[in-house]
Amino acid sequence: MEKQPAYTNYFFKGGYVELGRTLANAFTRCGEDIADSWGLLCDAFFDLGNLKHIWYAFLWCITFGNSDTASLEFEWSGFFYSFWALIKFCFALFKLLCVAVLTSVTTCLFSGVHIIILMTFFLIAYLFFGVIKLADVLYCGAKHISTSCPKCQKRYSLPAYVCKCGRKHTRMVPSKYGIFKRTCLCGAKLSTTFFNGRHKMPGKYICPNANCGYDFGGGDKILSTSIAIPVVAGPSAGKTCYITMALSQLSKTAGGLGLDFAYQENVALGDDYKANIARIERCELPPKTQDKRMRYYQFDLTPKGDKIRNIISICDVAGEAYESSADTGAQQGFKYADAFLMLVDPLSLEDYRKEVTETEGEAAVTKYGASMRAMDEVATTLVNALINMKCISQASMVNTDVAVVFTKCDIPGLDEKIGKKAVATYMANNPKATRFEAQNKVCEQFLLTYGGMNFLQGLTAQFKSIQFFTCSALGHSKDGQAFVAEGVEEPILWLIDKESDRIDLKDKWGKSI
Repeated sequence: MEKQPAYTNYFFKGGYVELGRTLANAFTRCGEDIADSWGLLCDAFFDLGNLKHIWYAFLWCITFGNSDTASLEFEWSGFFYSFWALIKFCFALFKLLCVAVLTSVTTCLFSGVHIIILMTFFLIAYLFFGVIKLADVLYCGAKHISTSCPKCQKRYSLPAYVCKCGRKHTRMVPSKYGIFKRTCLCGAKLSTTFFNGRHKMPGKYICPNANCGYDFGGGDKILSTSIAIPVVAGPSAGKTCYITMALSQLSKTAGGLGLDFAYQENVALGDDYKANIARIERCELPPKTQDKRMRYYQFDLTPKGDKIRNIISICDVAGEAYESSADTGAQQGFKYADAFLMLVDPLSLEDYRKEVTETEGEAAVTKYGASMRAMDEVATTLVNALINMKCISQASMVNTDVAVVFTKCDIPGLDEKIGKKAVATYMANNPKATRFEAQNKVCEQFLLTYGGMNFLQGLTAQFKSIQFFTCSALGHSKDGQAFVAEGVEEPILWLIDKESDRIDLKDKWGKSI
């Protein structure tokens, strides 16, 4: 774990330091006692230099006083001195043996008991640490808590925390710096789990990417589930109009679905949502997206009363980005996508564009702004980018939900081919079919009829879950009248319902999905 600006917890450092000092002091004192006993023994040994007086006394005794040598050499004062030296030597030797053996054994014994007791407490603390860390991980995993950065496009389980003192904590989780709380070097006590208020601390959270550092704001922003949905389409397919109107409609209909909606302005890369809404209200078209860097339109969509928020990121990049593998591969947001929304301009199908030209005239195609980029090429570019990012292998399918949305369905006659009228006709002829099954069938037939077989085959071969939708972002081409969207929010709601465990819109769909 990266070094943090916090004090290491007692059980991960201080306890071992204290134990080491205690053992060092105990054995140092034991060694000093042994050294003192050895010094005393050496002194007593040197005092035995006059031990000859005891020998002479012994010799005098066994010869019954007839030893001239003993008589001449023997002195009572020397005898008592030598006798005392011998006693001193024996005592010093006994003390050395006791200290070297008994004291060492006792020191080792009590040190072992000390280690066992301390390690028992340490083990309990480590088990408690493991339980808390696992609980935090499981909670975040079960609730799918994560944060997507709208600036660098990366996703993190937890952003970096910046204390009020300015120090950055990159991993605010149970660790060696603290189990429930850690102490910043400034002295502040910081919570390390959601259970005890990690999201309620003063300070702010930022993107941990050193080259980004995007400010997420307060901790309430991190207790959230992040769902990223890139909108994939070719140039002039109507992405900007669609996203703007879809978010506008969601803000109006969320309350009736038991959801709270709150748009989050993107301060990292700029945000043209409000400006585009204002243009549409003035019956003007939003400007075409030119930015080849993915831009995030983020909003909260959370069940009323739920503390864990759903932060939805609708990710948009200029359609021209799909004309270059390098431009597509540079969008890290694809790597963290939870689902995809593919926006299909019916006029991008050459056969259908010819039919409209023959029936409505060339001006009609120009009026609706046809996308000339084949959608199968766009999808292939996307899949290749995912392969290069190692999200999938060449032999595997993209295991995400995909909403394929036909836009510009206000084109005359299109409703009878793929819109509500076409779905109603199909269901009348096939009573057992659901609305969504009918929608898929009529859209698939439309693709087969108008030369979209490659796109359809690519979808079924590369993506595991597909649902077709139709919509009209504006209701009509620009003619000075107010724009009226139809069906724009349904594909996004469908994908959110599929990805969020806490949102269930079965009352809207007629079933749980």
